[in-house]
Amino acid sequence: MMSRIRTACTGIMALSIMLSACGSAGGESSNATSGEAKASGELEGKCTILQYETTATAQYKGWQKGLAEFQEENPSLDVEWSSTNFESFRSNAKVLLSGGNVPDVVLVNTGNADAGQLASQGLLDPLTDLVEENGWDKELNGAVSALAKYDDNGNAGAGEWYGVPSTASYYTFYYNKDLLAEHGITEMPSSMAELETVFDDLLKAGVTPISSNAGEHAVLQTWWQLISQDASREEVDNFILLAGPADITGGAFAEGTKHLEEWISKGYLGHQLAGLKGDDMERAFIAGEMPFMASGTWSFTRINEEAPFEWGLLEFPEAKLTAGTSGHLWAIPSDAKNKECAKAWIEKTLSESVQGEIARIGGIPVVVDPSTIEDERMKEMNETFQLLKSEDRLSFYPDYPVPGLLDYQMAGLQGLVSGSQSGEEFLAGMKDYYESNK
Repeated sequence: MMSRIRTACTGIMALSIMLSACGSAGGESSNATSGEAKASGELEGKCTILQYETTATAQYKGWQKGLAEFQEENPSLDVEWSSTNFESFRSNAKVLLSGGNVPDVVLVNTGNADAGQLASQGLLDPLTDLVEENGWDKELNGAVSALAKYDDNGNAGAGEWYGVPSTASYYTFYYNKDLLAEHGITEMPSSMAELETVFDDLLKAGVTPISSNAGEHAVLQTWWQLISQDASREEVDNFILLAGPADITGGAFAEGTKHLEEWISKGYLGHQLAGLKGDDMERAFIAGEMPFMASGTWSFTRINEEAPFEWGLLEFPEAKLTAGTSGHLWAIPSDAKNKECAKAWIEKTLSESVQGEIARIGGIPVVVDPSTIEDERMKEMNETFQLLKSEDRLSFYPDYPVPGLLDYQMAGLQGLVSGSQSGEEFLAGMKDYYESNK
């Protein structure tokens, strides 16, 4: 039987999944790894893979390589690769996974509000056996594994594995070496005080220091990183994993929120944030309008491909913890019809071939030896992540604990940016929301 890969664009509307043909997939091929060999030649029938990563990301490109290999290794399998967008899937996941047209393997967002809810509602299969059979539980630990495991109540950090990540990320500064050199800055600050002095000097020269946005998630993640600067492991785990009482109006939360207010009032992030999206932020940095950009490592590939200047990465100085964790999870819906295919696909995403490809083009695979990466900036980024992982210094992302928290945080931070709400008011309201929805 001739192999087939069908690619569809998926929109989730009301109670149905609308699929329309978009094109065909292709790519290089290679031999199966030992983890995949047990399924090779045995898989047949239809297999639907649903995901929402954009085509420019390293993980998407790596998965395309894996998709071509996967089909070549399983010529009797009719693979349908379907893509939706993050917000559409996130809003309609329960309907999609309990309907009559359930995908066989699906990408889901981490956290209690997403994967945790789906797991507790019986919509996802536990994958602990698959994880242990492949030894992934030895490779993935700390914050990288915490959001893949959920208890019976859907709380992260313990219980069965309900998904498997293939990538990870952390929050950092990108900086334009050429533009900074024009202003006499040739060495990166080693303390937050020194960095803020650089920001002040840039402002005096009429230059906005940091490219950011409040229309999507950059201000949210910057806020969380400023909290993580001084947060303890206990403070973060109590909030994210519901491990204990969370002090949302005091401690690192109060200090980090005050810090963000200062950055906003001083103009470090500019003054037109509310209407800006992630694409606007990246374009402005690439155009050389601002010398710094605060973003996740998900921006690496685009900056690497498009920036016409010399640039580098800078961790937030003196940070006790760093915003970051494993990426979205590959999961198997409970009502999936071809679960053997789903397991084999997850194994493929963690194969040496796919993980190596993700690293090669600028992503952070969860299982890779950074010494095998040739590009120096890519190697540096992966080495930094491996160090953060080994030292248990990843602080997750702030929207994970309870359903709807992301929407509350986004609205509240918009108020902070516009000046219609104070930091104290934002935190007090978030505490009420958090406690009411745990």
